[in-house]
Amino acid sequence: MNAYLFCAGSIVTAVVAQPNRNGQTVETVQTWDGVSSAIFYGPDAEIAQECFEAWLHRSEETEHPAHMVVKKLVAAQLVDQLLTEAGNLILGWPEIAQRTWDRLQTIEQDDFEQGYWVELNHVCPPEQLSADLDSLQRELSDDIRSGLNWDPEKQFYFLLTVLSPWSPPAAGPEVPDELPPDSDDTAMETDKAADLDLSVQQLPELRDKEAAALIQARNSVVAAWLWRKYAADTRLARNEIYVTACCPILPTKPS
Repeated sequence: MNAYLFCAGSIVTAVVAQPNRNGQTVETVQTWDGVSSAIFYGPDAEIAQECFEAWLHRSEETEHPAHMVVKKLVAAQLVDQLLTEAGNLILGWPEIAQRTWDRLQTIEQDDFEQGYWVELNHVCPPEQLSADLDSLQRELSDDIRSGLNWDPEKQFYFLLTVLSPWSPPAAGPEVPDELPPDSDDTAMETDKAADLDLSVQQLPELRDKEAAALIQARNSVVAAWLWRKYAADTRLARNEIYVTACCPILPTKPS
């Protein structure tokens, strides 16, 4: 059974209730850019994507459901092994989905020790791979090492994505300084607002991806090191990597 990571950049419009200056609650229409990620497992990538898109557009039974327009969607297949400090394990997706969910319910709110703040491509480059975990810990600078969890009994689930070589977003159509007399100003403004903000487009989540992997480790640096070891003799050995907390893992069909 395969699993696929999907990440979507979208524009969301919704009616939001908020207090005004007089303390009264008023409803206003607001629009914002958003990024959503999920893993769907099943035998077919096309069905997995359909399920992800349906999941994206789910909404609660409210009077004013949010309206979402997906502007960019990227996907990557996950490797079929869970990388761990004790060795790689064949993944059973229903089981790992439950385990990651259970872990999220018990995890501490302060995630500093997990190390999402570390620049992993700098501290764990493929050309300088530490020989073992002790060496990895010893070779880190004090300011990084001291902020991370090193207790081997305290493990976290990480989602690592292997990024494709960087290419800047395509430039949108040029907007003239002066509009023709018969132009529709409103339509022009709508067109300009129809794209994701450039800063959102450049997020690692929305970069094209070559692969993804689930990793169980004591911190993000160890997770990156485990991946570098796993990919050392592959075409992905030198690609940039990006590590986040695990996102929802869902079946393509209800179990």
